[in-house]
Amino acid sequence: MDTIIDKIDPANPAPPPAAAALRGIADGFKTFQILRAGFASGLFDWLGDNGPAEKSAIAAATGLRGAHLGGFLQALEDLGLLARREHRYTLAPGMEAVLCASSPWCQAQAIDDLLAPANGWSDLTRFLSDAWLPEAASLLPPAQHPLLGDACRLARHLAARRGTTPPGRLLCIDGSDGLLAAALAGHFPDADITVAVTPSTLARTRQTLGACPSGGRCRIVTGSPFELPTDVFDQVVVFHALYPVRRAMSDALAALAASLAPGGELVLAHWFCLEACETAPGGLRELDKAVLTDSHPLCHVEGFCARLESAGLSGAERADLESDYGVTKLHFAQCPER
Repeated sequence: MDTIIDKIDPANPAPPPAAAALRGIADGFKTFQILRAGFASGLFDWLGDNGPAEKSAIAAATGLRGAHLGGFLQALEDLGLLARREHRYTLAPGMEAVLCASSPWCQAQAIDDLLAPANGWSDLTRFLSDAWLPEAASLLPPAQHPLLGDACRLARHLAARRGTTPPGRLLCIDGSDGLLAAALAGHFPDADITVAVTPSTLARTRQTLGACPSGGRCRIVTGSPFELPTDVFDQVVVFHALYPVRRAMSDALAALAASLAPGGELVLAHWFCLEACETAPGGLRELDKAVLTDSHPLCHVEGFCARLESAGLSGAERADLESDYGVTKLHFAQCPER
């Protein structure tokens, strides 16, 4: 009976050229594990406090095996995380900001979170299957939150757009655990800001706002695009919060329109798929968005302005905002003066 090994001549194995591509992909996994080991072993923090240091001192302090430490340190140096001079190792310039626990920008928890059971990246096969059951994700500090960059860029964009006429009453339906609301509070110090989040993210939002300098100015309520505060607002901003209601979009837009004061503005910021849900290069970022939202992007961007006007709003317009995951589509529309 033939076996796989019978079909390979060890004297001249001639592996297919495609094998090199898979080895390169596997190297990415190995690089990830090297970074994790640097955090988990305490090496980065110890070097931040004690470097430059020789290999023997590092081995004694961290308990890492000397037989393999040379290769490990070399790999970290190759990645640009460590620097070496005269057989003494230290953190590479600037790396202490993202590698040491004493820095608010330390990425240790964000890296470790990729393997948490609630994170789709921990088992992508399970995430992509019908058997996937969403779990509450762990809360990352604001500096490590995957939507921090997008929230800050949107807040700056809206502040520049408003110019000298900031909103007096602002409602933020925030899919970033309160990060956008905190950023808007920083740009609009005189605004009365309410942030509405789902009950499942209420505690997370409280923690996030509590960790942000301007977060204490925001009033937190439970809500959704369907369940809104009874007040009316000069501006309503919906940030990555429409995906769960995509099958009832008309009703959601009508409810949002009803929450605006005359002359008030609705702002929507979401990811959209291409026409006919076609795919394009950039599948890794598409999967990033899927894991972050546990949803498909919104569809039919070409007709979304018309949907806003069908909800009773006027002057609908669209803009693109670059994000860490591609392009975020912004939509603006106004409540007519009565």
